[in-house]
Amino acid sequence: MKQQATQMMWFYNPGQSQWRVSDHASNQLWQGEGAHPWSDNLDPADEVGFAEFLSRLQQGDKPGQFIGHLQGEDGQAHHFLWCGQYLPEQALCCGWVSPIEVNDLSFLPAQANDRRSPLRVQDPLLAQLAQALSAKTGLEFFNTLVDELALILNADTVWLAERGDAASLRVLASHGVDLDHYLLAGMPCQTLYEKGQACTLVLEAPVSGHPWLAPGLTYHGHPLCDRHGQTLGHLALLFSGSVALPDLAAVLTIFSVRMVAELERLQSEAQLRLSAVAFETHEGIIITDPDYKVLRVNHAFSQITGFSSQAVLGKRLSSDLWPSEGGLGYELDHLSRWQGETMRRHARGHSYPQWEIVTPVQDDKGRISHFVICFEDISERKAAERRIQDLAYYDELTGLPNRRQLHETLAQTFMAASRDHLVGALLFIDLDHFKTINDSLGHAAGDWLLKEVAARLKRLVRQGDCLARLGGDEFVLLLPSLSSSPPQAEMQADLIAERLIGEIAAPYRQGGQVLHIGASVGITLFPGRDQGVDDLLKQADTAMYQAKSAGRKTRRFFDAAMQHQADRRLLIHNELRSALTGGELMLHYQPQHLVEGGDLIGVEALIRWQPPGRALVSPAEFIPIAEETDLIVDIGNWVLHEACSQYVSWEENGIHIPQLSVNVSAKQFHAHDFVECIHDVLAQTGMDPACLNLEITESVVLGHAEDTISKMTELKQLGISFAIDDFGAGYSSLSYLKRLPADELKIDRSFIQDIPRDGDNMAIVEAVIAMARHMGFNVTAEGVESRQQLEFLRAQGCHFYQGYLASKPLPVPYLERYVKRMAGKFETRNSIAAEL
Repeated sequence: MKQQATQMMWFYNPGQSQWRVSDHASNQLWQGEGAHPWSDNLDPADEVGFAEFLSRLQQGDKPGQFIGHLQGEDGQAHHFLWCGQYLPEQALCCGWVSPIEVNDLSFLPAQANDRRSPLRVQDPLLAQLAQALSAKTGLEFFNTLVDELALILNADTVWLAERGDAASLRVLASHGVDLDHYLLAGMPCQTLYEKGQACTLVLEAPVSGHPWLAPGLTYHGHPLCDRHGQTLGHLALLFSGSVALPDLAAVLTIFSVRMVAELERLQSEAQLRLSAVAFETHEGIIITDPDYKVLRVNHAFSQITGFSSQAVLGKRLSSDLWPSEGGLGYELDHLSRWQGETMRRHARGHSYPQWEIVTPVQDDKGRISHFVICFEDISERKAAERRIQDLAYYDELTGLPNRRQLHETLAQTFMAASRDHLVGALLFIDLDHFKTINDSLGHAAGDWLLKEVAARLKRLVRQGDCLARLGGDEFVLLLPSLSSSPPQAEMQADLIAERLIGEIAAPYRQGGQVLHIGASVGITLFPGRDQGVDDLLKQADTAMYQAKSAGRKTRRFFDAAMQHQADRRLLIHNELRSALTGGELMLHYQPQHLVEGGDLIGVEALIRWQPPGRALVSPAEFIPIAEETDLIVDIGNWVLHEACSQYVSWEENGIHIPQLSVNVSAKQFHAHDFVECIHDVLAQTGMDPACLNLEITESVVLGHAEDTISKMTELKQLGISFAIDDFGAGYSSLSYLKRLPADELKIDRSFIQDIPRDGDNMAIVEAVIAMARHMGFNVTAEGVESRQQLEFLRAQGCHFYQGYLASKPLPVPYLERYVKRMAGKFETRNSIAAEL
């Protein structure tokens, strides 16, 4: 007897009297005539038994079997085995049917189907084994099988193994031996897998590593083959003597149909468990039939789309689930495999982007049986891409285009203007005194102000203009295609700049305070002769600096002279760094005198720059450039150390000067190590702190009042004195002034130079001296150049003065001679006074 390779699954719905059959290649509803799919071929004598078989299945919860006859194409009746079970939860009977060919029927029981036996066998073996296995399935079926075979056949050892790979076997059930897995090589079953046939043999030699396979034992191996003839595993039995049942192979063949089915079911369940784990992934999965109807979806599908998994079953993708004018975006029946981005409709009605991968599944005949669609919502990814795009091309604070976006737009606009012979303008906008607000009120207030400025500027922007923020308090307005006439374009740009400055200058109300700010604007027209797109920002920036130099809150157009000045500034900036280390900087000293009597009371150290082979560079030219960078800190520290060293040298050489004044910049003063630097200079030079006077401007105090007062107080404890330089020329706050531990006010030269011609300046100087007297400050007047100015200062009670009337700043040798001459003059005067 041998088993045929064909096996068919069947499903029966008693409530609807509906059958479905599957041959492993297809699964389709049976729509033929008759009571069941085998009505035309089943032996009429078997109809009653088949009906009772179905009835027993529906009435019980255990598996059942039926053996009947089907008429073949050759006109002969062939034996078939129906196995089945009723599933109450689904109200469905299911099972399989397999053909059996029998050569020797002597071993089958007489009443296998409770009606008549077509096999005519009296041996109760099959009945006993079938009864023991009838309600078993899965691993329980295999455990019962090996135990019952060992009992019925009096076998010493029985096991059933599944082939894992080409080299190893996994034991699913065993009796008489504790076995989990083993290698195929060298085992008795190796021949069975090579030939695909049952074998019986007597072991002649021990098997290495398996002492239970002893010589003299009889081994019987039975292959378990699927419908394709592939060996899935085998059943093995060991006997102490010969095999008890001569037709053992025939008996096992009958049950091998069931064994193969259970083995395939175990493998299918394992695959299903793996598939279930893979199916329930974070990606959405849809399985459709060839007509694009949804058969199954996973949990992630509902999470992504918002549709209920049960509600979409049976619905079409293109017409019910994702309807759109363009369909799905691909033709499913023409696919090999497709992936791409699509826009899909959410259950709530909105659209969202998703990434889809569509894979067709083919049956054994090469026809498409299913489509598997894997997808994920890429809304967050797209939003992140847009965010990255915004960060790359737009300012995060104001939402305006940034420098990168401006450069791209500027290049396109410049090319268009050149092509169309139209004139455009670029406006470079820099806020006046923004740093003061940012430092005094904090960065949050500064950010708020920048957003307010951006909002105001947006209201002035025409369609087609480009307003950008370069960073900090710098904005740029690009005005393309103003006119074909340069004079008209210049006039329009000037009017827009004027409106822009006025708009920015309007008060800003934040909370309970009102803020004021101005703007300086530089303008350049384009395209021009010998002008490239890379020159525009540089030219507008240069013009903006000229607007600031002109008093701020105004605008300036770029011209060639400005570029010359800008190039000069860049040259100075680059050369100044090497000047400090190359010994090109030097100090001159300007004498300071008593207004009453003219005695020398001190000198002020003033820096000079002498490049090799060139004229002196004015401090008014290079100091502002140094202040724009941290280089002013290094220069300031060098001046302090050089001046103190020189002063100590004078003292050691008998040249006595009562006091040395040194200017300190705001950046230098607020450096974190400024106080430590003063201590180091005093220690290294031996300078007497009581003879050192540090001059600071009012800008040192702005935004840093507490830090300023703290450092001044600490240094005054050493004996150092302080003077407020350029008093009246900047932002004067009497509330700060009365708190500062300063000793002296220095009236700015701008108030002195027009005395006695300017009555207003005379009134200011008079007021400052009077105020200083009441507050306990000494007063020094700078820039005194005439006797009339000195007499006026004497009349107002000013204490000290310096200026060209006494002496201009002098190099060290000239100052030494000046001091000696002044000392001799006063000695002569004192001797004459003594004689009188």
